[in-house]
Parts: sequence; C-alpha cells; structure tokens
Amino acid sequence: MIRKFKEFIKEELSGTELVGPIGPGYGDTKLKNKTITSHDTNIIFCDLDNKFYTEDDFNNLYNDHLKRGGKPLFGFNIENLIEILTNNN
Repeated sequence: MIRKFKEFIKEELSGTELVGPIGPGYGDTKLKNKTITSHDTNIIFCDLDNKFYTEDDFNNLYNDHLKRGGKPLFGFNIENLIEILTNNN
C-alpha cells in the first residue's frame, strides 16, 4: 500500500530517533548539572581597579607591557594581571 508522506512521518518518526548516541566513538550525550567555577571562564576580576578583564583585554595589556620593555610573563592569571597593572609606567 502506498501511503501519503504525512501519514508516513506521523507513524514512523517520533522525533526521538535523532537524539542519543550516534556510535561507539561518539561519547556521552548526557547533560551534567555542574556548579560553574573560576576554571570554567576566561575572565579575571581585579581588586586593584574593581574591573573584570577578559583574556583579550589581558593580551592587549600584556602586549603594551612588552612594548614598554616589561619582562615576559606566562599565563592568564591574577598575579600576572596585577604585575602588568602595577608596572604601568
């Protein structure tokens, strides 16, 4: 028997067939409820000037720091941000 397209969709597909694991290498698709910590973001709050700094802001300040002859720093962290802000000659 030939069915109409709307009848086929209604009977054969529920919409849940496409959700779930795709294959053995796909991984787990469950959502995990997790508290967000400072390790989940690329933003630093600085108490010196009460501002938030993104990684892009930090990189811009760091490049200016190097152009002024500042010493190289390694990593996006609060200690390096304070070093850059306090040695802003």
